[in-house]
Amino acid sequence: MLKYLIYILYFLIGVSLGVWLLPDLFSILPVDFPVFLDNVLVHALIGGILFLLLFFWTVPKVESLISKGEGMIMNRNLPEIIFATLGMVIGLVVAVLISLLLNTLNIPIISEVVSFALAVILGYLGFQIGLKKHTEVLEILPKQNVKQSGERVQGQKKLVDTSAIIDGRIIDVVKTGFIEGELVVPQFVLDELQLIADSADSMKRDRGQRGLEMLKTLQDSGLDVTVQPVAYEKLDVDQQLIQLAKEEDAALITTDYNLNRVCQVHHIKVLNVNELSDAIKLVIKQGDTLDIMVTKHGKEEGQGVGYLEDGTMVVIEEGKNLINKTVSVEVTSVLQTNSGRIIFTKRES
Repeated sequence: MLKYLIYILYFLIGVSLGVWLLPDLFSILPVDFPVFLDNVLVHALIGGILFLLLFFWTVPKVESLISKGEGMIMNRNLPEIIFATLGMVIGLVVAVLISLLLNTLNIPIISEVVSFALAVILGYLGFQIGLKKHTEVLEILPKQNVKQSGERVQGQKKLVDTSAIIDGRIIDVVKTGFIEGELVVPQFVLDELQLIADSADSMKRDRGQRGLEMLKTLQDSGLDVTVQPVAYEKLDVDQQLIQLAKEEDAALITTDYNLNRVCQVHHIKVLNVNELSDAIKLVIKQGDTLDIMVTKHGKEEGQGVGYLEDGTMVVIEEGKNLINKTVSVEVTSVLQTNSGRIIFTKRES
């Protein structure tokens, strides 16, 4: 589509040049042209075709430059774009005012060349200042925390990723009230869940079905959860989540580590359930006492094994005969492994 727009632009430029230049060119050439060639429509048509033929080779380069510029703009949020544009407009207005003063000097070089240079320089400076200082301007503006009706303003909209729905812990977190605002499940996330639930792989199918059940539970809990219809061409969920979060200035709830990192690059707020779990994990050190239920035998002779509420494994010395019993134990050491923590204990004396 962009390529055809550039073709049209080139043709219109050629039309303008043809109408402007060809009459004078025909008049100075020592050749008698037919009368039907000496009219505006023919001049416009010849100019448009000639310009397209002469500069046809530049179309791919112009298309590439416009695409790069579009990518740079799309990676910026709406306040940045608004303030950058406003800054550029202010810079151009200042350049026009200065040019009006310079025109009173009646010096052609200064009034034309310097005015053009001022427009370029001040427009660029205004754009950069608006882009890089917009956060400071927003901080100066008064913030409204209360609606006119007296109700508290809702929190930032939050998009829920497929991984967070399947994980299921988001339901308990939201019920506690720590997360405010509307929870949005984009249509492409729901479609991905259905695709996983219909998978031929039994493990994937179980995960997909669990995700659909968790989503149903989340909707039935009375929380502000909506499924947002979003038009998309292909099921590239991560990319579309990033794009939607930028467009709506929303945060993203996920347990996907890689998606978390990509969102940080794009300056998108991420609420990672795994990071929350690590942050509130019980701090246990040597000498602490715990009440733990022994649930099974350990790997070593005489050991019993129990688990804390967060799933941390607790190994009890001489706990083999204490299965299905709750005992008080003392922490002797804590081992951190790639898969998590293991707490070693002995019966409290």
